[in-house]
Amino acid sequence: MELTQRKLKILKAVVDSYIENGRPVGSKLLCGELDFPVSSATVRNEMAELSDLGLLTQPHTSAGRIPSEEGYRYYVNYLMEKKKLPTDVKAIIYDAVYSSSDDPEKLLKTAGDLVARFADACVIVTTPSSKDARIRSLKFVQTGRQTCMVVLIASTGLIKTKLFRCDYVITPDIVRVYETIFNRSMSGLPVKSVTPAYIQTMAVEMGELAMLVPDVLAAIMQTCGEVGSFGMTVSGRVNLLFEETADLMSMRLLTAFLHSDEALESLVIGLNNEQKILIGADTGINALQEHSVLSQPYTVETESSGLITAIVPMKSDYAYISSIMDYVSECVSGMLRNLLMIEE
Repeated sequence: MELTQRKLKILKAVVDSYIENGRPVGSKLLCGELDFPVSSATVRNEMAELSDLGLLTQPHTSAGRIPSEEGYRYYVNYLMEKKKLPTDVKAIIYDAVYSSSDDPEKLLKTAGDLVARFADACVIVTTPSSKDARIRSLKFVQTGRQTCMVVLIASTGLIKTKLFRCDYVITPDIVRVYETIFNRSMSGLPVKSVTPAYIQTMAVEMGELAMLVPDVLAAIMQTCGEVGSFGMTVSGRVNLLFEETADLMSMRLLTAFLHSDEALESLVIGLNNEQKILIGADTGINALQEHSVLSQPYTVETESSGLITAIVPMKSDYAYISSIMDYVSECVSGMLRNLLMIEE
């Protein structure tokens, strides 16, 4: 729909004010929010026309206006400007991500926790299925005197890790030997071909050396087996369970949805690993009719490797949440590239 510049500014001001204060917005209040001179009567008439267009609604006759579902959708699509994050918020996010940067799985869990904290949201962080992936490379990260972690990087950018323990002390030289031997043998190999039979054949070809790496071989096989599976972590479910305006039936539906891994998995798979903002009915989920879903991919190389998805009340600060998700994604992507020594 085509809106005049004045209507656009009034709609944006109503949405911004309602997001900030949570109260219906009247024409007198709005006059002080606008950056151009206009009478209260003119604003009132414009708000009435925006209501006729379905972009604003009036809770009751004597109240001001609030955004409708369609109004939020128009705001997000055409009027929203992402907010610059405060320096202290960016520092908290960066420090938390950096402190988890030695472990990809912990890193992704931290990312979800951060978005849940700053967006007051339920957050799902995923790594997508890569059934037809090939092994791009195998990295090894020493985690203890006799423990190490294998990090499998797939051709799709998917990352899987597995800890293993050896009967001997692991040194940096041994870690380098692991990387040389296993990358020489397995780089470019289809992940699904790393079966028990393949591992047995490889052990035979390694001769006596195989006696020193049975735990490494087992960890690699287990990691390959997980590449084709769907992985996700969920943070902040409780953030959505104390909404003052929600009725009992809505809360029951929402609670059941948030505690169903199958339902959450279906939601994020439907997002196709893309950046999106779905509002209310856009989600196609009855339990989320009063909520919105924001998704932001993170990347390792050129393609999306996984998705950060936030479920928030419809009356949320989309501009701020989008900025939070963008920055968390940027930090996670950078830390993963550093860990895996991938040049940008």
